[in-house]
Amino acid sequence: MDQVEELMQKSIELGKAIAQTDVYKEFKKAEYDLFQNGEARKLVEDLQKMKQEHRGKMMAGIVLTEAEQEELKELEQTCIRNRQVLSSNEANTRFQEFMEQISSNIKNGIKSVDK
Repeated sequence: MDQVEELMQKSIELGKAIAQTDVYKEFKKAEYDLFQNGEARKLVEDLQKMKQEHRGKMMAGIVLTEAEQEELKELEQTCIRNRQVLSSNEANTRFQEFMEQISSNIKNGIKSVDK
């Protein structure tokens, strides 16, 4: 097995190890629970749709009105008030932070060889 193939195999093993962590399991459970709750799922879908629309406008150089900005803030607050959405968001944040730590460790490993 050459070096690249070995590295690819190790990355698969890392992925499997990540999937066995409590952080990942909690993230997946919160995600599943969110999609089982119709109200929470709709809130998240509406928020994602609104954010996508706003990004599209901003990329086109269109400045969002105060009303549009306020509407987004209100929907974000409504989402946060929903326990299921909040729980899912917190689990997602923990998992993203965990993945950032792993990525940082990989970068530090590369830097240690570059010295």
